Amino acid sequence: MGNYEQALSFHRKALNIQENVQCNPLECATTYINLGENSREMKDYSTALTYFRKGLEIREKKLPKNHPDLAVVYHYMVKLYLSTRQYYMAMKNIQQAIKIAQEKLPSTHSHL
Repeated sequence: MGNYEQALSFHRKALNIQENVQCNPLECATTYINLGENSREMKDYSTALTYFRKGLEIREKKLPKNHPDLAVVYHYMVKLYLSTRQYYMAMKNIQQAIKIAQEKLPSTHSHL
């Protein structure tokens, strides 16, 4: 089993545990996002998008609209859309991430 497959297995086990003990939804969102990024790395783009959307949906319900954790998901989705050559969707997501970063980070921050 390769590193990505092993990581995917561990993330799935973590999600199973989190769902069974009814953990903090934001912790489940992080696991979904980790599963999404791992799936993207394995070039399983449709699965990655499904996980990213689940994580984003949870975070959008639980966090303010300009929370930096939302920008993180948008950034991951940009990477996904660039991998699949969906440039319009990549641009849409990067604009959302930039908007949050401009509101939350100092103008000299390296992420800007």
